[in-house]
Amino acid sequence: MMAIVNSSSKQLALQNRKELFYSVFATLNRLEIDASPVNYELMYEIVSGNNPELREKFARLGKPISEEELEALARAYLPHHFGKSIHDQSANRLQSELTTLKESLLSGQNSLSNYTTMLGQATGKISSVDPRDTNTIQSELQAIRQMTEVQRSANTQILERVSNQISAVAAITSDVDEFERTKFTHLLTNLANRRGFNKKLAELYGGEHYPDGVSLLLCNLLVLEPFDAKELIKVKEAVLERLGFAVARTVQATDFAAWLERPQIGILVWTTAEAEIQKMADHLRKSCLAAFDSRQARMPAVIARFGCSTTYDANTASELVGHAEKALQSATDSTSEKVVFFAAGGARKDWMLYRGSATK
Repeated sequence: MMAIVNSSSKQLALQNRKELFYSVFATLNRLEIDASPVNYELMYEIVSGNNPELREKFARLGKPISEEELEALARAYLPHHFGKSIHDQSANRLQSELTTLKESLLSGQNSLSNYTTMLGQATGKISSVDPRDTNTIQSELQAIRQMTEVQRSANTQILERVSNQISAVAAITSDVDEFERTKFTHLLTNLANRRGFNKKLAELYGGEHYPDGVSLLLCNLLVLEPFDAKELIKVKEAVLERLGFAVARTVQATDFAAWLERPQIGILVWTTAEAEIQKMADHLRKSCLAAFDSRQARMPAVIARFGCSTTYDANTASELVGHAEKALQSATDSTSEKVVFFAAGGARKDWMLYRGSATK
């Protein structure tokens, strides 16, 4: 059961979106950046704070900002804007393969039709031959055998062509599916990326009801900072791959995990039970320790901090993230290895008190 969203909360969320909209356009105008769709979304990610790493890289750009620098950032963080050519190429390839497939099927249909006609003619000749004329009958039967063999060979060739074209069509659709997948996937960890995480939050809060009983667990791995040096990039890539595998094994099938860069890990958990969330965090910490283990080199100790908030304390997705980040900051400041849970006014809201009247 979910608590119904009241009108004031929806109006507040709408007002926040409007203010962010105006702020994005004001920033584009101030920096004299063309307000194209890709530049708008890039600036939206920067102004909203959804992507701290992108914000830092943007802040380091020289002034005035060149189109080449903006495009480089967009290609790295908004690859979906540059997929039109892929879709166009795929559409052209698909049309070509389907045209060839249609021609192959028509060829097979014509071949079968001709065979049926010739078989009917041969059968008619045999019916009209004197039964005692065995030579003529044998000659016609031999002609039928030859026609059947030719048709069998033609069927084999057509089947092979059709099979190849179906495989080609499947490959094209697979390319498109893979491109769509990478829009929302962090390639090194194979977890959802920041965009995929935002999409999931939008789905969570996109209906007419509050999401009920969902928690956002954020994890900050302080140990990753030493790996940001250029000479350690390959080591960091290997570590990230192992971390992604570890996180994927930790979460339940119903949960959702993303690699957010900073904080690194965000997990949407379909429970608000603190004991269950603490258990997941402990498991995740141990898995991260294993991911950094190496027999070839001494790895630094893994320091993991956890902050959590629930949908009971958040009317919007931005509030959910903001509360979890506050809890994470508290955990980092206090050097606590336990999950710090956000509490509104010092105590959790209990929506159970309001569900009966809110849903009537």
